[in-house]
Order: sequence, then structure tokens, then C-alpha cells
Amino acid sequence: MCDKFIRFFGGIHRGRTNRVMTDFGLTDGYRVHDGLDQGESGHVESQAGLSSYFATGAFVDDTIWVGSSQSATQHILNVASEFFWINDISINNNKTVAIPINCKVGNPALFISGSPISVAKKGESHQYLDIFLSTEGLSKPSLAKAHLDIRFFTNLVLKKAISDKQFLYLVSAVFQPIISYKTQFSFVPIGICNKWDAMICKDLKLKSGLLLNFPSDSIHHPSFYGLRSFLQIQSEGKVASLINFANFGRIVGRLFSHRSHDLQVLCWCFIHPLSSPVRIHVSTSNNFLAGLVCVLYNCKLSLGGSSPNSFRANSGMPMSTVLGKSVFSRCLPSLRWYGVAFVDQLRDYYGTVFDWFTFKQWKKLDPRGPIPE
Repeated sequence: MCDKFIRFFGGIHRGRTNRVMTDFGLTDGYRVHDGLDQGESGHVESQAGLSSYFATGAFVDDTIWVGSSQSATQHILNVASEFFWINDISINNNKTVAIPINCKVGNPALFISGSPISVAKKGESHQYLDIFLSTEGLSKPSLAKAHLDIRFFTNLVLKKAISDKQFLYLVSAVFQPIISYKTQFSFVPIGICNKWDAMICKDLKLKSGLLLNFPSDSIHHPSFYGLRSFLQIQSEGKVASLINFANFGRIVGRLFSHRSHDLQVLCWCFIHPLSSPVRIHVSTSNNFLAGLVCVLYNCKLSLGGSSPNSFRANSGMPMSTVLGKSVFSRCLPSLRWYGVAFVDQLRDYYGTVFDWFTFKQWKKLDPRGPIPE
């Protein structure tokens, strides 16, 4: 290297100090005698000497590729392998894993840079940043990891000599936000929330000297300890995220609009579940938005929007009101099969009500009726 570059490089490092960011501000500066900051290509080994080097490789940590099928994923890997070959980047296959989700093939064969990729086994979870993935998707391993964290926390804190107020602070200000962050993309069923609350309330009762059969609802009461339940925390966080997603622009907003419309088609209801939350017969463990509908239903909230493809609600009188309770209960299987919820669905453009035979002929293309708009 030329002398000018050596002097320039040395001037950057000599006399430089590091400071650490904490919750209480920056620490005092200190002289770095040995070390390497992430992304740098040189470091000061002593106050009098300077060593410089240049890396010929690159790190590809925390990289993930997503494909809709085995062939699509392999095509992405082929493009990535070509890029790695051009830039002389080597991939550590021991740290590379393929996680097939809803895969009908036993063990799909995938290759990167000419080497096979190990496939995750059933029930085996892998961590990517702060989330956990497995062949069963995102929700199940995330909830399992959160449950282990709660069990570890309750067993650990129970052995510590702390008061009930200190325990309440640790739970409310530290632990519950961590669990909420780790489960932000998963819907926690009400039964699991109650189980987690019972584990926390048990330790709080022991710390406060209360009997174990003391009602846990009293602990959650604002006039007593005021401990928020996991269901309440989830409801607040999920509703806030839902509003944020619905009003977000660009790809996040469009993706949310498509997912919400898919949920409406999956439920086969002509009023969108988010704009009129009801108890839907969709698995909340595999559908994040379906879980949000349950949260809105329990909180007696609804979401309105301007997207005609996602939040269009038919005006008119419900069939249950027109037919009466007894007749409606007998007609319910047929009405549900054909997707009829309102009288307006049986009217033509002139407002005339169809007869049942004409209605069935009109909907022969799909036995469940027209696709919800």
C-alpha cells in the first residue's frame, strides 16, 4: 500500500475511543487496545503499532430464502450460488438448513453451490434472529419456546429472595414485554394465555404470602396488584399491529389486504370478519388473522376500511331476521352451503327476489355461491 493510505488509515484508528450505548446514556470513552468492530478491515493491536489487512470473503449470516415450491426454491439457490461464485464467497453447509412447510415430499433435495442442504426434521425448530421456525410453521415453535421461557422464569424467580412488589415489577416491566415481542407474529390461544397467567400468579401468591387457592382474578384487579393478563397484553398489541398493518402503505399494506381477503374467502362470509367480528370456524393456530378476529370479537371491536376488495359489507336485512328463529335453524345448512347471509343476495339488479331454483342455477359455478367481494 502507498504511504499516503497508510498514514490516512493510521490517523483514523490512533486516538480513537469507544463508547457503549446503555439505557441510561453513553458510557465514558475508553481506548481500544485490541479488537475489531463489525465491518472493519483493520484494528489497533497496541498503542504503538497498527496492523492492516483486507478480507477476501464476506459473511452471509442471517440470510433466508423463501420459495413457494421445491423448484422455485432451487432456482433462487442457483442464482445465489452464481453470485457467491462470482464474488468468491464460500457457504458453510453445516450452518445451512432447509425447512419445508406443507411439503408433500418426504425430504426435498436442495443444493447450494453444488452441495446438498440438510433438511429439518419433523418437530425440530431452528432460530432465525428472534423467531423460531419448524416444519410446522412459525406459531407452534414460537409458543413452545415462550412456554419454556415462562417455566424457566417462574422456577428461577421463585428461588430469589425478592418481595412481591419486586416480582410484580419484573413481570410487568421486563418479562411480559419480552414474551409479547417473541409472540408478536403468533396468536396465543386463550387456553395457553390462562395457563401462563396461572404460572405467574402462583409465584406471586407465594411471594405475597397468599393462599394458592386465592382467586387469580383478584390479582389482575386494578385495585389489588393490577397484574395484566397475557390475553389483555395480546389484545392490545395485536389490535395495535392490526391497525398499523391496515394503514401501512407499499408492500406491507398490499400484503395485508390480500391476506384479509383470503381470510374472507376462507370463511366464505359476505361481511368481512375484521369489519364485523364473529366466531369463525377457522383454525386460529395456523391463521394469524383468524386469531385477530377472535381478539376483536372478545374486545367487542371492529375494523373499518376503504378497500373495496377487503372491507365491503352488504347492506340489507339478515336472513335470520327475515325467516325467524325456527325456520332459520332448519334452513341454516342450505344457507351456509350456498353462502347466503342477507336477503339482498337473493335479489337481481331490479330488486326482485330470486326463487330458490333460479338462485341455485345461477350459482352452479360454485356450490358455495359467488366469491365474497
